[in-house]
Amino acid sequence: MTEILPFPQAAAERLAAQARRTAAHMLKSRARAYARRPMTLDVLYPGLAAAPPEALIAVAEHLLELERKNPRRWFGFGGEVSALNAKAALLLGRALRRAKTRA
Repeated sequence: MTEILPFPQAAAERLAAQARRTAAHMLKSRARAYARRPMTLDVLYPGLAAAPPEALIAVAEHLLELERKNPRRWFGFGGEVSALNAKAALLLGRALRRAKTRA
């Protein structure tokens, strides 16, 4: 049975759920874009496009750690969030590693 919540709380929960779905969609879209055009990974770190999955994962984790220590926020049009790019590279690296072990 569904719990009846006060309107502000229910709206906040729906908004938070939608934010999680949107973030997951953006992350997966970016990872797919990197898979389609691996050379774009070199923007994150030189030589990353030709790196094996293990190196891709290690570099992405390092970039995420740097972002956690020194967060940057971009506002306006055209701004890229480096944490999103690093997480997408991490997701791609894990998918490539999984595909490599299955082959």
